[in-house]
Amino acid sequence: SFAVRRTDSRKALFRQGFTLKHGIGAITDGQLLGIAGLHSKEGSLTGGITYADLVSQLGWLRGNKAALIFSLYQRKPEPDELVMDGIAVSEKARGTGIGSQLLNEVKQYAQQNGYNRIRLDVIDTNPKAKRLYERMGFQAMKTDYFPYLKTILGFGGVTTMSLRV
Repeated sequence: SFAVRRTDSRKALFRQGFTLKHGIGAITDGQLLGIAGLHSKEGSLTGGITYADLVSQLGWLRGNKAALIFSLYQRKPEPDELVMDGIAVSEKARGTGIGSQLLNEVKQYAQQNGYNRIRLDVIDTNPKAKRLYERMGFQAMKTDYFPYLKTILGFGGVTTMSLRV
């Protein structure tokens, strides 16, 4: 949501660019409560979103801002690694264990498909997510800081975390 703030624009990009076979969803009573995106050698949840899509949907300035944010993350997985391509839980379902369930499903998927490690990135303005990842066994590998971009991006650092499976 930091990359694409407007809900209608975000939904349009998702409809157009998500590859759902690379995601794990939490659905109750027909409602999507959460989704975890996967990025592996086979593809990624957001792999269908291009720079041209960003500029087309968001305009030149916002599209380039979104592209800048996406470029800050190391997205390419190592051969034995599954990268989380984002995780989101609806506001009404937060605090109910959906995030933990999604992470457990991602871990199970990784184990069943021969991955040795799961990697993800978490921004410094999302301490609740970082605590969740730590509770689930993820450990910080490195943190990249860019405070000069904080006013533009809304965050000033990204921590890369991993979990051995």
